[in-house]
Parts: sequence; C-alpha cells; structure tokens
Amino acid sequence: PHPPAARRWGGPAGCGLRPPRASGPGPLSYVPTVFENYTASFEIDKQRTELNMWDTSGSAYYDNVRPLAYPDSDAVLICFDISRPETLDSVLKKWQGETQEFCPNAKIVLVGCKLDMRTDLNTLRELSKQRLIPVTHEQGSALARQIGAVAYAECSSKVSENSVRDVFHVTTLASVNRVHKNLKRSNSKRGLKRASQMPGRTDLLNDTEIRKDRAKSCSIM
Repeated sequence: PHPPAARRWGGPAGCGLRPPRASGPGPLSYVPTVFENYTASFEIDKQRTELNMWDTSGSAYYDNVRPLAYPDSDAVLICFDISRPETLDSVLKKWQGETQEFCPNAKIVLVGCKLDMRTDLNTLRELSKQRLIPVTHEQGSALARQIGAVAYAECSSKVSENSVRDVFHVTTLASVNRVHKNLKRSNSKRGLKRASQMPGRTDLLNDTEIRKDRAKSCSIM
C-alpha cells in the first residue's frame, strides 16, 4: 500500500500550523511556500505508518495551480486563524467547496491555529475595537460539524509543538479509518481536557467506519 498522503489548506499565510519534524536534516520551522512536501511517521495499532504531507498556499494567486496537488488525497486539513474571525468565514465561502470539488472522498479535519492568541491581551484589545472576539471552541466545533469534518482540533505551535503533532496524528488516523477507535481508547483513560487547561484539544465529530483492508494512505492540504 502507498504511504498516507495529506494536504493542508485554508486560512491566511502564516496561520501558524507548522508540520511536525520532517524526515531529513533541518530545524523544525515553517516558511510559507506555494507547494511543500513533508514526511512524518506515526505508530498506529503497533504498525509504523508514514504520512506524506503536501502544504499548499491558500492565496488566490494559486487557485488554478493548487488543484494539481489534490489527486489521491485521503485527508484534508482546513485551517483558520483563531485570532482572526474572518478566516473562519473562508472555510464555508471557499475551502469547503474546493474540497468537495477536488477531494470529494477525502476526510476533513478542521484546525483552529494560534490557540494561544485566544487569551492574548493585545489580540483581545484589537478585536474589541471592532466589537469582535477570537473564534471560540464552540464556533469551530459547530462549523466542523456543518462541513462534515471527522474532527475539530486546535493547536498552538508557539506554546506546544506537541499540539501540532497531535493534529497530524489525528489526520493520519482519519486517513486509515482509525480515528475513533484509537482516540476513544486513549480518551477513556484520561479524558479530553478543555482548551483552557492544555495547549491543544480535539473533538471527534463523526463515527468513522473502521476498515482493516484500507491502504494506509492519506493526503493533507
């Protein structure tokens, strides 16, 4: 079977979701590009699963080029910036339709980035001038259900690199139809903590059929 492939898209440039440490040399850092490929591995059911990630630019300048990365995508990460409420609107106005058109069978994971900015005083002050507040967890989770996502996750690469890695881990599980089996087993022991208590939080939204004969392949944009 081919290795999981993932595609990430959505949100403004620099929305704050950096991939986990990729194979090969180099520091864990992220510089926005048109197309970037990463590889990471996770252990699922005692089997090593390799995830191929395609990070694509969400800029309108690349609307005609971005679909070149869509074929064979098993999962899609749609990202928005928690500190910028307008980026949540783009999920419905742009990314949901694009996903349905080019990756109709791909699992969707909605990701709220820059979780640390939800309680940042400067961010709260600037948004209050527009009578706005950061996107709440409830808003993100509700939108994820609306677009049919299998999970909603929040993370902060500034506060916790582990929260970012958890996002890609959940996406890998979704790609091989293991997301609910593995995470529910883990959560039964310690439970999901609220975002105010930890750097990241993931909500499981849809029961995903578990198929053992599925090729372990996923794609994230």
